[in-house]
Amino acid sequence: MKKILSHIIFVFVMLIISTASTAQTTPPAPTSPTVAAPPAITTATVRKIPDGKSSAIPAFEKNGLTYVSMPAFAELAGFKHSQSVFSNKSVFSNDRGAITFIQDNMFYRVDTVTSIIPYPPVRKGAAMYLPAPYLVKIFGAKHTGSLSWNAQTSTIAVNALKYNVLSVSNEAKQNGTLVSIVLADSLPYECTYYHPNVVINFGGGKLDPKAIKRSMRVGVVDSAFTLQYDESAQVSLIMKQAVETPYVEYSAKTRTLMISLKPKIEQKKPKASASTAQVPLDASLIRTVVVDPGHGGKDPGAIGPTGVMEKTVVLGIGLELRAMLEKAGFKVFMTRDKDVFIPLGDRTKFANEKKADLFVSIHADAVGGNNKKRASARGYKVYFLSQAKNEEDKMVAMRENAVIELEDKSKRSNYDALQDVLISIAGAEYLRESQDLCIFIEQSLGANLKQIPRLQLGVGQANFWVLNGAYMPSVLVETGFISNPDEEKLLSDKRIQFQMAAALSEAVIKFKQQFDGGQ
Repeated sequence: MKKILSHIIFVFVMLIISTASTAQTTPPAPTSPTVAAPPAITTATVRKIPDGKSSAIPAFEKNGLTYVSMPAFAELAGFKHSQSVFSNKSVFSNDRGAITFIQDNMFYRVDTVTSIIPYPPVRKGAAMYLPAPYLVKIFGAKHTGSLSWNAQTSTIAVNALKYNVLSVSNEAKQNGTLVSIVLADSLPYECTYYHPNVVINFGGGKLDPKAIKRSMRVGVVDSAFTLQYDESAQVSLIMKQAVETPYVEYSAKTRTLMISLKPKIEQKKPKASASTAQVPLDASLIRTVVVDPGHGGKDPGAIGPTGVMEKTVVLGIGLELRAMLEKAGFKVFMTRDKDVFIPLGDRTKFANEKKADLFVSIHADAVGGNNKKRASARGYKVYFLSQAKNEEDKMVAMRENAVIELEDKSKRSNYDALQDVLISIAGAEYLRESQDLCIFIEQSLGANLKQIPRLQLGVGQANFWVLNGAYMPSVLVETGFISNPDEEKLLSDKRIQFQMAAALSEAVIKFKQQFDGGQ
């Protein structure tokens, strides 16, 4: 049987050879087949931060994208690499998890989650390659720091730290003080100056407060403070003296934001006659104060973990403040002195009708989230009316403005135009005085109230509807976070309410002394 099978196979093979030779009795003319040249290997650069070391890794260009060697990149970025020759599978891992790719397959896996990518990894030689923009995005999910790709320079920045705001330093110059903020990479920034604060916000910024010195007593700078928010980072510089509008310049080469601070030179003015002399606020103006305890009645405000209501706390502080200011010789009115609901617009209307010289609105802040988040948010902060400079101040205003949902529909429509644009032209006339009153309150609270810390050094600004339309300097005080269990307990304590009122009273008195000589 085996002999018969062997004979049949042999005959079959010979028949095929014979047919092929007959069909090609006339050999075809030779042609030059067109074969696409393989992409030439070049290099891309991996730059490590903060040590600044750079290494070249294999790369090639295809379809307008730079493909980089995944194993070479992984080694520099701190990932372990293993591959299976039989399944064309590569696994990259570190302490945070694993990323799995398959050659020429658009699907990849991060731990147990499968996703798709428009350009699959391709093999060239012994290594797999992936377009750099997708590589930094995918590997960035498991990298302990941060990754970024610069197409213009073909550079992958590997930040070994999870921070991109690296340091703040200053030095005295002949004509002022130069503050330098070193970044891991370019970040959007905004610089705001309201004495004594120069505040720089970095969108997407991540900073390590321990790496930035608080004491910076050089030139016009007294100290520096830092704050980390969910989507931004803030550096606040405290001035020893007034400065000119800061000049800000960013050097992409050194990734340094430079802020030039020049002392403000007050020019002497000739003395004005009694008939023409003008001051921002004279003695006849700083006599009447309206105290506004926030919320009330059907609006409890924020509620603490054990049920303490914001409306109760701020009313207690407000009543104490009225008594202290009246004892100091002020005429004081309260928007409410009992548990009643007052619409936002009626509060400033009341202050205008009473021809108030100052308007002080008292509140308590709150945050949602889990127990850890609520326990970590604490501290007081003072605000004046202006466009918010950061997302955090904007969120505070949104929480306080939410009370309009409890007002009549006819009143709600009045706030529609306030969503994005300030309408209080009159309030803008007192912007500087409102800032100064905020600073006095912030300093007085810091000096007299040790149990509750500052939320941050410096005052805030946002579009609080309760301050809109006030024809006088006006401020909003967030006395602490009632959502924080410890601060809820403190804010409900009558002794702390007394101390809080005393600090506010002291600030109002100092403000009066500043502008009208204490008369």
